[in-house]
Amino acid sequence: MQTRLLYLLLLAVSLFLVQCRKEKTPAGPETDAALFAKAQSLNGFAYYQDNSQIHRSSPQSAHKAFFRVRFNVIAQAALTDSGKLPQGGVFPAGSLIVKELQNDSLGTQPAGFAVMEKLPGDINQQQGWVWAEYKLNGSGYVISEKGAICTGCHSNNGRDDVRVFNLFP
Repeated sequence: MQTRLLYLLLLAVSLFLVQCRKEKTPAGPETDAALFAKAQSLNGFAYYQDNSQIHRSSPQSAHKAFFRVRFNVIAQAALTDSGKLPQGGVFPAGSLIVKELQNDSLGTQPAGFAVMEKLPGDINQQQGWVWAEYKLNGSGYVISEKGAICTGCHSNNGRDDVRVFNLFP
């Protein structure tokens, strides 16, 4: 009886350890299809400063004429009560920031998404972020470009490469 009990205990511990190990296994590199799907979803996101209003882009922006920005729950946790990342702050891994690109100020002519996902260990990351810009059909500037045309403008702003806090205080 004790041998059987010991055997069951060892089996339970082994299964527990195997399950824990599975949960810690990385999912692999991000893909454009997965990132595009995340950008399209509204679940678990909040708009910048809790305001879903469409804004006119800054003349310094390389994106469409109008936009609004939303943050997933992981990114939201890093924001202060003013809805901004503090100066010198860093977003945690898993943060997802989606800039909804619009062709008009009413939001009736969506154009696509500019996306930043904080994945420091990803093979496509640059400065800790995976960068992409997608048209509505999913084509566009892909993650394998590693943010080559993004980082020049986004770098050195004191807020983990996210420009909205500085351009739209």
